[in-house]
Amino acid sequence: MLETILITGANRGIGLALTKLALTKKLRIEACCRDLKSSVELKKLSDEYIDLNIVEMDVTSSNSILKASKKFKNPIDILVCNAGINNGKGNIFSKEHNEKTISDVMMVNVAGPFLTVQHLYDNLNKKNGSKIAIISSLMGSQTHTSSNAVIYRASKAAANNLMRTISNQLIHENIIVTSYHPGWVRTDMGGKLADISPEDSATGLLQHFQNLKREDTGKFFNYDGSILPL
Repeated sequence: MLETILITGANRGIGLALTKLALTKKLRIEACCRDLKSSVELKKLSDEYIDLNIVEMDVTSSNSILKASKKFKNPIDILVCNAGINNGKGNIFSKEHNEKTISDVMMVNVAGPFLTVQHLYDNLNKKNGSKIAIISSLMGSQTHTSSNAVIYRASKAAANNLMRTISNQLIHENIIVTSYHPGWVRTDMGGKLADISPEDSATGLLQHFQNLKREDTGKFFNYDGSILPL
């Protein structure tokens, strides 16, 4: 039986790379994006692949998620909370760290995964053992010693904490919950000087998603499958 993977933020970066890779692995994909009109490459893929279903969904809106939940074609085996934003790499005194940008980052990076899991719980394929993967960042680890990207770091630390809390609740329901550092990836967010390509990140992530076991729940992983400190 084909597995179904749902990916938020599937129209660009790591999300798009995961979508493309999943298509080559013969998975059914529910690809979610906030603005369908601007997701040109994603729409081209849907014309070629019957197993790709694109659904417009804003992860910061309960109404949008609930509306989208009725458009998915199959129960979800792997739920990937990938949508994320950054409001800059400056320190606490940087002008980019203002009320509006702080709210935006926290809503997408923290409330986004929370609302997605909350409202798509009934779409999970719990009978066969669903998996939830939150794309976080090593920048959210409490072991870091840097002073930049203050709010982004805080949002990813919160995403990791969210993962641990949800995993504690769902461990008895045959649902595995984990978070991942995708690597420093050459995307719009990571920049051109980053270490790895979106394709390399996606390859490691998807392989690990598919091989997750019950004992992995509540853990923070690197894209290559190694365990990272929260």
